[in-house]
Amino acid sequence: MKPLTLIFILVCVLLTHVSSANSTKSNDVAGSWQGTLTITPEKSMDLIFHFKQTSDGYVATIDIPKQQQFGLPFNNMSYINGQISLAMDMAQITYDGTLKDKKIIGTYEQGAFKAPLNLVPAIKTVERQRKVQDVVGDVPYQVEQVQFVNSSGGHKLAGTLTYPKGLIKYTTILLSGSGPTTRDADVFGHKIFTVLADQLTRQGIAVLRYDDRGVGESEGDYANATSEDFASDANAAYQFLREYGKRNFGKIGFVGHSEGGLIGAIATANNAKVDFFVSLAGPGTTGAQIIIDQSYYIQKLRGMDDDKLTKDDKIQKEIINAVVAGISKEALITLLLKHDIPEAQANAQATQLTSPWFQYFVKSDPKIYLTQVDIPMLALNGGLDSQVLPKQNIEGIQQSVKPDLLTTKIYPGLNHLFQPAKTGLPEEYGNIDITFSEQVSRDIVQWLLTNR
Repeated sequence: MKPLTLIFILVCVLLTHVSSANSTKSNDVAGSWQGTLTITPEKSMDLIFHFKQTSDGYVATIDIPKQQQFGLPFNNMSYINGQISLAMDMAQITYDGTLKDKKIIGTYEQGAFKAPLNLVPAIKTVERQRKVQDVVGDVPYQVEQVQFVNSSGGHKLAGTLTYPKGLIKYTTILLSGSGPTTRDADVFGHKIFTVLADQLTRQGIAVLRYDDRGVGESEGDYANATSEDFASDANAAYQFLREYGKRNFGKIGFVGHSEGGLIGAIATANNAKVDFFVSLAGPGTTGAQIIIDQSYYIQKLRGMDDDKLTKDDKIQKEIINAVVAGISKEALITLLLKHDIPEAQANAQATQLTSPWFQYFVKSDPKIYLTQVDIPMLALNGGLDSQVLPKQNIEGIQQSVKPDLLTTKIYPGLNHLFQPAKTGLPEEYGNIDITFSEQVSRDIVQWLLTNR
């Protein structure tokens, strides 16, 4: 993530597969519609909306082909007398338009960002390409769809539980990284948690994965949640497994990816009953440092010249440090404008940087929680990780966790998602056919079986 760039769900440029779209009648919104959203004069993004009429009214989803995001659901849609209103609260997205003469004239908003977005019937739509590790057909283990309640928040969470048919010795709870995420962790055209759960369960490890609060089938408020709130959800998942009457799930622990590593550390520090903790590309330095390091390293990989890189890094540090110090949104907008950020983008970026989640993350220090970890911990990173840089974050974890409890490993050639990569840049994620390295999942299982 580059903090000075407005983020729309996820940023990634990918190749896509094309198929024919549904036709749309002149007096009906049902069908597929496409339009191009201008983000900056240099940057635009094609969006495809799908409207379907049901017995209860209309439902809507959106595809963002550049990001390999498909079927993202709007939680609210109204269509009355040609007036269309959509809302996706988890991403702070709204769209309002008017259908007339087979065109929808409308406005897209996300946070403080606002831009015209006109739609026409889609001639072609884009479909997610199947990946080699996708889970299809029958599987040699049990699968249950489950729900549980976070009693402190009062909301239900929905997930999928997979477990071997025989004795269960170990159960993992998968914790997702930043951004609204379903139980499948379906990003960049991959279903990361579906694949990881399949790999672990085939090796005899039970797995619970669930939709983030306010995402998919889970209730709750995503937009105002922080890593600490997500840790509360993680411990609700733990409690559900401990009280589940159908099975004994043996030893139970967290497996957190990226920000999920921070969430897992918080949850573990707040729950003395957790048996183990696995951090996959999790933070070992402050949130502020992760963002600064990430921005510098990615721009360097992309070929930014040294002078511009130094200038950009100085600006990044000034902005992030101001956010850590508690700068107001208005003052932050002024600071962004000072650095020649266009006004619309400055407003949108200030909204993002002063959101509850970002405020918490940028000020977070995982060492506060990692020093409280008193159970076996495994910390893994990809050597090509450009988002949570492996050396400094593994070292941060090593400085915080007792050596006799900690095992670490950095995998040469793997990226932030634990895929085999060439550069480690986010642009590669969707173009890589492998979703999650089988070597990493084997190492997790071997660590559990030999050290626990």
